[in-house]
Amino acid sequence: HNSFGQKLMRIYNQKGIFSNTKDSEEGLTHILSEHFENVKTKVKGTVVMFSASGKK
Repeated sequence: HNSFGQKLMRIYNQKGIFSNTKDSEEGLTHILSEHFENVKTKVKGTVVMFSASGKK
C-alpha cells in the first residue's frame, strides 16, 4: 500500500472494520485446504486472489 493506504488500513484495523494485520497467503491456503480439495492462490500487489473448489 502507499502511505495513504497504509494509514487507512491501520484505521480500519483499529476500528475493527478489518482484522487482517496478521493474515498471510500461507494461512489462507491452509484454512481453505481444510474445507476444499482444490485451492489456488496468487498474490497481486497487497491482495491474495484465490479460487477453491471441491468441498470436502
